[in-house]
Amino acid sequence: MASTLSILATFTIIRSTFNDLFPKEIRDYFWRLFRRFSSEFTLVIEETHDGSSNHIFKAAMEYLGSHLLSVSSAEGSPKRLTVGKSENVRKFTFGLDTHSEMLDSFHGVPLKWKYNADVNTTNNNQHTSESRWYELSFQKTHAEMVKSKYIPHVIDMAKRLKDRNRLVKFHTIRRERWSSNAVKLDHPMTFDTLALDGDLKNTIMEDLDSFINGKEYYKKIGKVWKRGYLLHGPPGTGKSSLIAAMANHLNFDIYSMNLSAVNSDSALEYLLLHVSNRSILVIEDIDCTIKLQNREAGEQTVNYPHGQVTLSGLLNAIDGLLSCCGDERIIVFTTNYKDKIDHALLRAGRMDKHICLSYCTVSTFKQLAANYLGISNHELFSRIEKIVEQINVSPADVAGELMKSKDPKTCLEGLIQFLESKASETASEPKRPEGEGGNNTKQEKGCKSKGSTKTEMTNSDSPNHNAITFLAVGSDSMPVGEYTVKAELAPILKALLLKHGNIVANCSLKSLQCRSSLLEIACGIIQKLQSVTLEDLSEPELESMLASVSDLESLKLQVSWLHKRLDEITKALRLVKHSSTLEEEKRKNLQEIKDMEKELESFQMETPEKQKKSLQIQEMKPVVEILSQRISSNEANLSCFYQRSLVDGLL
Repeated sequence: MASTLSILATFTIIRSTFNDLFPKEIRDYFWRLFRRFSSEFTLVIEETHDGSSNHIFKAAMEYLGSHLLSVSSAEGSPKRLTVGKSENVRKFTFGLDTHSEMLDSFHGVPLKWKYNADVNTTNNNQHTSESRWYELSFQKTHAEMVKSKYIPHVIDMAKRLKDRNRLVKFHTIRRERWSSNAVKLDHPMTFDTLALDGDLKNTIMEDLDSFINGKEYYKKIGKVWKRGYLLHGPPGTGKSSLIAAMANHLNFDIYSMNLSAVNSDSALEYLLLHVSNRSILVIEDIDCTIKLQNREAGEQTVNYPHGQVTLSGLLNAIDGLLSCCGDERIIVFTTNYKDKIDHALLRAGRMDKHICLSYCTVSTFKQLAANYLGISNHELFSRIEKIVEQINVSPADVAGELMKSKDPKTCLEGLIQFLESKASETASEPKRPEGEGGNNTKQEKGCKSKGSTKTEMTNSDSPNHNAITFLAVGSDSMPVGEYTVKAELAPILKALLLKHGNIVANCSLKSLQCRSSLLEIACGIIQKLQSVTLEDLSEPELESMLASVSDLESLKLQVSWLHKRLDEITKALRLVKHSSTLEEEKRKNLQEIKDMEKELESFQMETPEKQKKSLQIQEMKPVVEILSQRISSNEANLSCFYQRSLVDGLL
């Protein structure tokens, strides 16, 4: 200890003597001479550059702030940090204290950062301003890499971190201008808690992620970096919740526009010019907020006394030259009646992706039950699922019932009463022809197919018996568009056409009757899958369905999506069979181990035979463990088939 103090004291005396003997000018000269022969190079990044704010300085502050805590335990890391939080960010922000240093690494190259600050004073020792700068030091041989790769990396990462940390704001219109006082959007809805069919949810998330990472792609193909979504379906099916989940997923601001509050095309242009980047522009109820002329419907232009946004004005605003003034923008239109919207608005480039939000399905109900009650299964689930498949009920109505009690049984019993009363009301309502009564019946039924009637399909062990046959139209038939199918298959066909379009458009058979028969076959397969679980299916049944689908494809029907699902179900069924074999093998091994352990208890002393059996037991236990792991792996792969209908996501 004494020797250490002696060395420190000697060093202090030498430094003091050096500073006393040599003036500052000479000391600075020595340092410049030392740096000239040094292999280290330093970039000085000041807070201002050419009289304005230095973008690289701000990026460095954001970038280093995100790395400080992760390196705080490393050797040579800074011991003093600054911390703060403003109202416009989600998390704390950290920074280097004055004259502190930290090490970073990029592509295996060490880089040293140092933060400096100095107060500028006048001759009267009055404080005038503060100068702040970063010093970035590295070996001279890496200068080109730092300039061309590392600094752009710092700027890009800083932008991502800043975008991720900022609060989402909600903007509304006041007197044809965006309100200056945007409110913080503190909506708790995320894709984790959003009750939506799993396949549709994943499709939307993948599409959003593809868009947000597609800057170079959009630039390459010469298109504006924006995307349009149309959310359509009955009221209460989660359109607003989906928008909130999208905003939280992307961390985008929301601009809510009511077109009835905009009195002219020029006012609309002004508003769109002042929508920030990384934002979602929401135009709700596009079919009824204003009277846009539907040209295909032959409607006449309506004159309004106080002006009105026109269809051409809206088209030019969202897809004309005006749309080029901004990046990373999403436009979301919502409607309850898709068929009332002019086709010019529906095309790609304006509404790129059409998302149908349907009435409550079994899958949606289970997600709601998990969110609101914290349960994934209950003895009352089967009753609820049967009713949900029979009637049209919105997820909002189901959620409202699930909020009435925290006790799962009480809550589910109340939901059953609500659903049964709704089913009675539906049954007592007189059936009206489509379009009668001023309502769009197609939209009232939603996008969901209700395969409630369990029908038998003719199956045979030989695929040759499943050749396509054409069915005569009977008295129980119902028209769906230009096609006519069995009444029980009509809801499925409506949902099929809505989801996948006209799958018989390229069919080699031209008559409507033949095409209707082919559609009946496809709908019959879907109806069968709706009415059974994975365990109810047999391999001959699946082979029969696959043979029918192959025949449909040979006639140029677009049913590859159905073929893919049947292939997935076939693989799942084989997994079930494999798991059953593994379970039996595991059971036999466990029984054998148990028997041998009983034999060991009968031995009074250590013998070669006892040692042999003990060794056998030790060798068999890892085998049982491996079998258990394989069974668990199979169960994990099969979980999606156990937790939802076999047709979830198909319609």
